[in-house]
Amino acid sequence: MRPRKTDRNQQTINAFTQQKVLTFASLCLLLQLSGATVRRRLKEWNALSSYNQGGQYYTLPSIPEFNKQGLWKHEGAFFSKQGTMKETVVHLVQISQRGLSNSELEGVLGATTNSYLPQCKNLAGVRREKYKRQVVYFSADEQVYQAQKKKRFPPEPAAAKLPSDALSIIILVELIKHPKSNPVELSRILRQRG
Repeated sequence: MRPRKTDRNQQTINAFTQQKVLTFASLCLLLQLSGATVRRRLKEWNALSSYNQGGQYYTLPSIPEFNKQGLWKHEGAFFSKQGTMKETVVHLVQISQRGLSNSELEGVLGATTNSYLPQCKNLAGVRREKYKRQVVYFSADEQVYQAQKKKRFPPEPAAAKLPSDALSIIILVELIKHPKSNPVELSRILRQRG
């Protein structure tokens, strides 16, 4: 009986190597085991489950070629080095330069977060803020949060210092007296008047 188990394990690993991603149902058929036993086997192999498609797709940790954000997509099944959608969102927010809105998260993840994120209002490591009809997620770390917020909402450039009301009236009077003068000439006239 022991060699049979090993043969099925090797057949399943070979199937992973060829197809890269397998569904839970196909794993049960390949291994000819109950669902609970297949889950234990997947845990032994440190298999990754997809963060989309209801987590029904699995792959072995040696197969994915993760991008710099720790994500890998294969034929509609999306995987993360972080594991779950929750852990992935926290990681992406932590490494982002300016926090992430729902739509930005969806763009990075390739999956909708609208049904998931509202349920997770208090994600550990993430600060959530509303801004102009959208929710933006920032790091809960105060220093990272301040840097992200500064990049997302840069300070408005300081307005040029305007002249006082009295000086504005003097400028207008000179402009009325000399309507054809350009700014340089007007400036010269005003300097002569003190």
